[in-house]
Amino acid sequence: MVQQFINRGKELKFLEEKYREDKAQLIILYGRRRIGKTELIKQFIKGKEYIYHMSTTDGILNNLNRLKEAFARYTGKNYFKSLNVALDEMLIYFGDEIGYRRPILAIDEFQYLMDADRSVVSLLQRAWDEKLASTKIFLLITGSSVGMMENEVLSKKSPLYGRRTGSWKLTRLSFSHIPEFFPGKKIEDLVKIWSIVDGIPFYILQLDASKTVEDNVRDKILKKGSVLYDEPLYLLREEFREQRVYLSILKALSQGYNTISKISEVTGIDKGNLTAYLDRLEENEIVERVTPYGMKRGWYEFKDNFFDFWFEFVYENLNDLEMDRVEEVMRRIDLDRYFSFKFEKLIRELVRERSIVLPLEYEYVGKYLHKGEEVDVIAEGKDAIFLGEVKWSEEVDCKPLLTKMRKVMGNLNKSGEKQEYYGVFAKSFKNCEADVVYDLSNIAQAVLEGK
Repeated sequence: MVQQFINRGKELKFLEEKYREDKAQLIILYGRRRIGKTELIKQFIKGKEYIYHMSTTDGILNNLNRLKEAFARYTGKNYFKSLNVALDEMLIYFGDEIGYRRPILAIDEFQYLMDADRSVVSLLQRAWDEKLASTKIFLLITGSSVGMMENEVLSKKSPLYGRRTGSWKLTRLSFSHIPEFFPGKKIEDLVKIWSIVDGIPFYILQLDASKTVEDNVRDKILKKGSVLYDEPLYLLREEFREQRVYLSILKALSQGYNTISKISEVTGIDKGNLTAYLDRLEENEIVERVTPYGMKRGWYEFKDNFFDFWFEFVYENLNDLEMDRVEEVMRRIDLDRYFSFKFEKLIRELVRERSIVLPLEYEYVGKYLHKGEEVDVIAEGKDAIFLGEVKWSEEVDCKPLLTKMRKVMGNLNKSGEKQEYYGVFAKSFKNCEADVVYDLSNIAQAVLEGK
């Protein structure tokens, strides 16, 4: 049975420390959908006095009526049910009734209230200034619309600017926490799982820990009717008003059109408008802009592994999958090539977060690409440079890889002023004399210790 709540220790610690402070709190918690905000709230409010309100899309009046019911139950004052006032007045009445109590008022998916009434943020600001700030309330506002939360709640132009007492953007779990969801799984399977569903809790929880990775792909992703079969379409529909535009951009990206010029050409979207669309996708951590070491201009890549996987293996095969030709698609797709690419990305992440230990101090981590020469990992500090090659293969011979890296290093460190280090990362080795050598067992140990 997959555990329902993993990690989030830093986030819970932040909320608990704020809760222990003897004053009113206005905390903003936000992050893209499926990242685990609601489950974090549930964990935080356990054993405390709380009111939890899940905002819905059925209009401001229905949301206010449900809040009135909740306030009446909490305070024991039935007059709340008959109040005919706006949000600010209702919150002020609530502040008057709570006295010295320390209730948590968690308003989840706050963007739905903003969609229903654009004055909601201003009303909340008035209630905070006139009453709530002088109480012991713990007001927790959460939202999944990253752009809306950052632009209309957290920005300088927001009426709430200067009122919040803390904020936290919830992001994906790191690879080091994947083993907690799948105890007993081999490290190779854990790498595959991360490559497919990334560190998004909702996606991880859809997988069956008792099945192989390949069976999960077949049954939980490629099979029509499964939750993950059309998950990206759902998220695009919920988060972005112009779903078709974003879909066309992501389709182009999955087909290798990864610069603004190329994406514009294949989608027909004006370059000026395209930049704004890509910015929104970056805000939601679906794509990212990558500039390899040695290059002045970069390109866009999928940051979200599941979106990358889905567009390559589901979206491109929708005609067959809609006809339930899952086995035919499974025979056709090249999962191993995909895992190889993601293994490179994972190693860079583990180096960046220091789970993999290198024999140097470094500030920069990336990929080297210059004049046809390519190295999977480069880490550079003031006094040293590290180059690393990554192979999703067994029994790797390091000698040709070291020869290649030394050639690149000759161009990078012509003066010889910096100390040079080399590393190779693979499933296993048959011969390797690099400074840093990590096979899958070493990586498993590093991840568990780094956690």
